Amino acid sequence: MTKIIVDVTELRNYISKHAQLSGIQRVMVMLIEALAAHYPKDKLWLGYCGDDASDYRMLPYSFLAPQGAADLEKLAHVLDAAPRSAPRPSLEGYAKKPAKRIIHTVLRDLNAKIGNEDHFRKRNLTIEEWRASNPSHARHKPIFETQAASKVCEPGDWVVLLDAGWLDPSWNVAKNWRDDLREKGVKIALMVHDLIQMQNPEYISGTDPMRFYKWLLSTLQSTDLYLANSQATAKDLHVFLASHEAERDVAVLPLAQEALPRVSAPRVHTKTDIPAPYAALATSWDLNENIRALLKWPFVLCVGTMEARKNLWALAQVWDQLRAEPGVQLPKLVFAGRKGWLNADFEAFMQATGRLGGWIEICESPTDQELDFLYRHCLFTATPSFYEGWGLPIGEGLSYGKTGVVSQTSSMPEVGGNLVEYFDPHDLSSIKAACLKLISDSEHRGLLEAKIAKATMRSWDDVGRDLLKLVA
Repeated sequence: MTKIIVDVTELRNYISKHAQLSGIQRVMVMLIEALAAHYPKDKLWLGYCGDDASDYRMLPYSFLAPQGAADLEKLAHVLDAAPRSAPRPSLEGYAKKPAKRIIHTVLRDLNAKIGNEDHFRKRNLTIEEWRASNPSHARHKPIFETQAASKVCEPGDWVVLLDAGWLDPSWNVAKNWRDDLREKGVKIALMVHDLIQMQNPEYISGTDPMRFYKWLLSTLQSTDLYLANSQATAKDLHVFLASHEAERDVAVLPLAQEALPRVSAPRVHTKTDIPAPYAALATSWDLNENIRALLKWPFVLCVGTMEARKNLWALAQVWDQLRAEPGVQLPKLVFAGRKGWLNADFEAFMQATGRLGGWIEICESPTDQELDFLYRHCLFTATPSFYEGWGLPIGEGLSYGKTGVVSQTSSMPEVGGNLVEYFDPHDLSSIKAACLKLISDSEHRGLLEAKIAKATMRSWDDVGRDLLKLVA
């Protein structure tokens, strides 16, 4: 039976640095779990590029049992990717003082270099112990043993790359693991999430646009099947292929419109259940107090990495106009996401206006539990992006029964269907009109919510089943 190997090279790197999942990483984890639900677990593997470009390591999905990939702590443990953040000896007192920690680290490195044993003796430490504690010098044996792909893979097996592959440096090496596997008869499927780096380089920082272009061009040599996460992305990918006179199979694999996985909150230490009149207490007592405080005023929710293509500045400008509009019962506007790039106009506006005098709130790097809370309690969602490959927050909002105001560009109408209000992201008056309609016309908002309640949403289980039809 065909083995399916999900490449987790960049996911492994990501979870070693971040405590919360972002868009592409969430897609990966949810799809791994969807595959595991419908495919023999002994035929489902995880793979990643090891110490060099031809060193591809594999380990069975069964190592994740019983928690599964959705448990990030277990996933990091299995992939040997847990952040090694323990303070070095004698620096424990500077754990929350990064500037001083850096200064004292440099000081100890200099004293170690010149062999000043007295400096370390005063701190109940030796030079050898200090050197051994350097994370870059640490040597350890992974808890879960991996196997070389060359010993596991057989002709007809599939490697499925769902991640941000351009961040994996091995693609830029003339002879790499992809070549080795394809020589063994292994097939490679690659998901393309979007082509924005090539189509709109003005939204991307540094030299990443050219890096992405070169990477995508290189995939023509090693990809048997392209997966596009939307019809819009498939259209963009076909343009790319035609421009290079390349004929490749492209399958559309739309993503999900599903709520976040429920996070088990700590139990309240009480002998009795909290009765219905105190439902807010039961669902929010253990949340960050600033998140919980958002319940004091209605709010609209905008979820996503705070970067240039998300068009946050325009949405904030609209809120500035709306707060001066007579007779409007204006909700607050909450931005929830990781801090991104090329967002100076938005940040300057927030600083200059004091976040519109408090009309705008920013929840940076929210946990899944916090995001779940925000989705459940928002009035509606807002997605003003110039471009999206899919648009996870639109579908997530729908799955919570919430309509939204959404850009009418790229893939977003595929996600929102006839369940949201659309606008032109380049036109402030268009954004304002859509927002005003949902804010002021509660009857219209209720009609959309009623349609949402009757709609069938696409689940991650659906996506996993469709993926298996392509590669199993």
